Amino acid sequence: MIPLRPFLLASLLLLPVASTATAQQRPAHPRPLTRWEQTARDLLEELIEINTTESSGSTLKAAEAMAARMRAAGLPDSDVVVVPQPPRTGNLVVRLRGRNRTLKPILLLSRIDVVEAKPEDWTLPPFTFIEKDGTFFGRGVADDKDDAAIHLTILERMKAEGVVPDRDIVVALTTDEEGGPENGVGFLLERCPDLMRAEFAFNE
Repeated sequence: MIPLRPFLLASLLLLPVASTATAQQRPAHPRPLTRWEQTARDLLEELIEINTTESSGSTLKAAEAMAARMRAAGLPDSDVVVVPQPPRTGNLVVRLRGRNRTLKPILLLSRIDVVEAKPEDWTLPPFTFIEKDGTFFGRGVADDKDDAAIHLTILERMKAEGVVPDRDIVVALTTDEEGGPENGVGFLLERCPDLMRAEFAFNE
């Protein structure tokens, strides 16, 4: 689970997400969400409600859903690349173009596969996004779909506000935690290294 307000602020600032919050720390009447806080929340909700476990889920479905979001935000098809590994595995690489073509990109890494979640082991359904008492619940809200939503929100906001960075910013949503490195970063580096080439990489 993850506290509501710290996550939404982190979606804009790339700051660490706080892991705890008390009822006394939360305002009695929270203000309405800003556009970008709502965007981050919506992205996280959609990701949580896609089962991406290795046994029965589909990271390909999640990657395609997020790709559709990025295209709808105005990023060109050529910069929104789903790299599938059929039948159910998929990675997503999204690029926001910078002004200086000689500088190598910054790479933001996060993953969209999650640990197995048997509904009978959960008090709340693991693949339903639930907000309760100022806290988000669902498999992946803190490990690691929250970072995926943060990274994509940053790109969407920069695109919408006409911010052109000095160098490309690349977001890669990978699937290599639960399914093994052959499905994620290692797979991308082997199959399409140009997509992943960067000066700096920040991993979740």
